Amino acid sequence: MAKRKRVRKPKRAATRPAPDIERATTADLLRPWLLGAACALWVARPLFPSESAAHEGDGLPVVMLWIALAVFWLLGLIGQRQFRLRFGWTDAAVGLLIGLHTIAAVWGAVHGSARPAVNMLWEWIAFGLCFFLARQLVVGRRETRALVAVMIALAVALAGYGLYQYFYEMPATRAVYEADPDGALREAGMWFEPGSPQRVMFENRLQSTEPIATFALTNSLAGYLAPWLVVAAGIAIGAGWGRRRLGTPLAVAVCALPVAACLLLTKSRSGYIAVTLGLLLLLVLPLVRMMFRWLRNHLGPRLAVAGTAVGATVAASIVVSLAVGLIAAAVAVGSLDPQVLSEAPKSLVYRVQYWESSVRMIADHPIAGCGPGNFQETYTIYKLPEASEEIADPHNFLLEIWATAGTPAMLAVVAVLGCFGFALVKHHGSRPEGPFGEPSPATVRDLPWPVIAGGAAGFLLAIPLGLVSSAPPGMAAVPLGFPLAAGAVALLWPWVREGPLPVGLMAVGLAVMLVNLLAAGGIGFPGVAGSLWLFMALGLNAAQPEGGRMLPRSVAVAGLVVAMTLAVTCYSTAYGPVLRCRGAMQAAQGRLAEERPQEAEAYLLRAAAADPLAAQPWKELASLAFRRWQQTRTPEALQRFEMSTKTALQLAPNSSPTWHVVGDRYAEIFGHTRQKRHIEQAVNAYRRAVELYPNSGLYRAKLAVALRAAGDEPGFRKQAAAAIRLDGLTPHADKKLPDELRRALSRSSSRNN
Repeated sequence: MAKRKRVRKPKRAATRPAPDIERATTADLLRPWLLGAACALWVARPLFPSESAAHEGDGLPVVMLWIALAVFWLLGLIGQRQFRLRFGWTDAAVGLLIGLHTIAAVWGAVHGSARPAVNMLWEWIAFGLCFFLARQLVVGRRETRALVAVMIALAVALAGYGLYQYFYEMPATRAVYEADPDGALREAGMWFEPGSPQRVMFENRLQSTEPIATFALTNSLAGYLAPWLVVAAGIAIGAGWGRRRLGTPLAVAVCALPVAACLLLTKSRSGYIAVTLGLLLLLVLPLVRMMFRWLRNHLGPRLAVAGTAVGATVAASIVVSLAVGLIAAAVAVGSLDPQVLSEAPKSLVYRVQYWESSVRMIADHPIAGCGPGNFQETYTIYKLPEASEEIADPHNFLLEIWATAGTPAMLAVVAVLGCFGFALVKHHGSRPEGPFGEPSPATVRDLPWPVIAGGAAGFLLAIPLGLVSSAPPGMAAVPLGFPLAAGAVALLWPWVREGPLPVGLMAVGLAVMLVNLLAAGGIGFPGVAGSLWLFMALGLNAAQPEGGRMLPRSVAVAGLVVAMTLAVTCYSTAYGPVLRCRGAMQAAQGRLAEERPQEAEAYLLRAAAADPLAAQPWKELASLAFRRWQQTRTPEALQRFEMSTKTALQLAPNSSPTWHVVGDRYAEIFGHTRQKRHIEQAVNAYRRAVELYPNSGLYRAKLAVALRAAGDEPGFRKQAAAAIRLDGLTPHADKKLPDELRRALSRSSSRNN
């Protein structure tokens, strides 16, 4: 029998996953969760005030969360040999800007007030992380549209809350305060002495009718609403107006109506101008492009240029006329104060005064600026005699960065915008849909649900974040805003699933923001600035859909080390000290309101120990010790006052109001002790206040009185004459000298002459 030949079976190849499954790494699985978390932060930040981020550190919890998000993203990358990173010239320019801003903040912390400089250092690092993570996490088209829809829905929620404030909450609050001012302040957890500047400022804001929603300033609310209103209009225009496509324009119109109404009530002239220019870009540029192509094909290139110019002028005139008509209608029905238009020239004059002073400041601090968070203290040195107020920023984003972070940082901003514009121009031929990055076939699923869930979580996250801030928003913000936002997302859902998103729409939103920031300022306010970095990231993802470059695992490991170092450093230098100090300060304020000064002093000492960079606890300790000296006249109370005052001035060396208060107190002490050293300390304090605020007539008048008490008649005459001159120059009643003080200076000057 023939031996059967054994046939070998071919060796089975080792099971190897398909290329698409191979790429399903931990980072790919983690990305939707991280995207949802990032969306929660984008939504939560505008839901509580951000204007006090420098001095109060309200945004530090969000900064810590951004750093934590970066840590988790990097942890997902170190499990693979290589990873893909979106990074280009714009990203490099952003990194350079953040680095230069950080250097300027360190300089400002050493030479000025340290706490606001350090707080702003971390806020800008969070801006960089916000931009960078948006570049990496936002990949699919649907999730991009979902993110845009969520931010528009947030605008609807904020606008709804603003309308609620205008028609109900603000009138009710004014009525309660007028019935019992002291009780209303104590119930709100605040206390300002009757007649104090803080109380007067609080009462003036209380009488204002402009809605602020969850912001501290109405211009900040307008700064958020304006770009997203224009983006919503761009979505409606891009969807088309055919019978089958009418749903998206109608949905957008329903969402845009409360946003436009609230924007009108803010009376923000810069917001009006920005929206008008945004609508011009949306309506005129596509018409101009179509008109030029048609005229070129039918009439030739030369006539096409002339015809297009005429058509563009007509289209622009129509848009401007519609905007003017809408504002006029709002004035006619009483929703808009006519003074918004009549006082526009005066507002422009004020802006020019701010800008002139800022330019002089820049000339004296060209390299590192005055330091982030230190603008207001430095501005008084350059404030013009006729200027209206001691502003916290120059109301122009370029001048703000230039004045606070120096010329290199300003040039870095120009480089960021230039690189961004070049990227869009380079990819001008991209599809109208705007891919915003092509998802990988099997590993990166284009799911909008994590974005929607993250947006909902953002409303919930805003509650604890707002409660730990120095000025929590009203309790109605989330319960009222969340249903409105949910309804807006539901209306926009068909567009999220399959609607078009033009490539240049994010650039238009960015342009609207920048136009508003050119006159309103606020690029350092996280609730406003977050949208700016989001627009830029989404615009770059639209213009550069190729997916980035491959990098080795070692880069992710190095990035993880940096991120964890940032987390530890932020917690130890800002987050931990600020929150512990704030808790002790709030407890001290409560004890002061209950007239328990000894317990208040203990809490103030605890606050000072918690945050060695904060000047406010020492200012409060000095005030408390001075009041005790007024009551007891004991050397111990005077010694405590002098020690606390010295520390406060060391931590806030450029604060003219602090030096002025110190001068007042030493002048009063001299009136009791008649000791020469006390009047000399009063003169030195007033002199330093005048150095920091040379165009303050009040400061010079008080310096003159102190110089006379010290026996310096020539110095008295010089300062008295300067005070009277400044009093005549200022047109503002709150900057005028008290009548009695002016008459005393005038009589003394006349007698001496």
